[in-house]
Amino acid sequence: MKKILFIAGVAAILLFTGFKFDEWYKFTSSTGHFSISFPSKPEESTEKQKTTDGTPFDVNYVSYAPSDSEVYMVGYIDMKDFYPADKTMKEILENSRDGATSSLEATSVNTITTNLEGDAYIEFTFTAPKITGKDRIYVINKFQYSVITIFSSSTGIGTNADKFIRSFKHQGEY
Repeated sequence: MKKILFIAGVAAILLFTGFKFDEWYKFTSSTGHFSISFPSKPEESTEKQKTTDGTPFDVNYVSYAPSDSEVYMVGYIDMKDFYPADKTMKEILENSRDGATSSLEATSVNTITTNLEGDAYIEFTFTAPKITGKDRIYVINKFQYSVITIFSSSTGIGTNADKFIRSFKHQGEY
């Protein structure tokens, strides 16, 4: 009985002092120059790619998938060797959105906002066969970042999508 009362007392103290049980994991990338908070510790991976003219580049991923119906991910690339200098920032962002949604075979895309000030980004939702999600694509200092959440169509966009996307912070000049 004393043990139960002790545990209940500790739980009450933690509850009333504002202790949070839903602390997220802060991830910092020195090579990607950003930080972001995930619901739990993410995994990192890299994939080798080539542009249409053969220029090699790395696509870096940081992701956390608590289930088959929920994914939080940041994908980033250094575009310095193939940055489209002949395009406006708006065109670069819209082309990035269109490329991402095309690769997901999206049937519906809704652009929420396009920000061309400071750290430029485009934010949008999408629906594709069996999935839905929200993505914010940034272009900062010739780096492209895709901060994306993907959920099953049956569950819809989760309540943590905005918390994840808004936690992205660019880390200084490079």
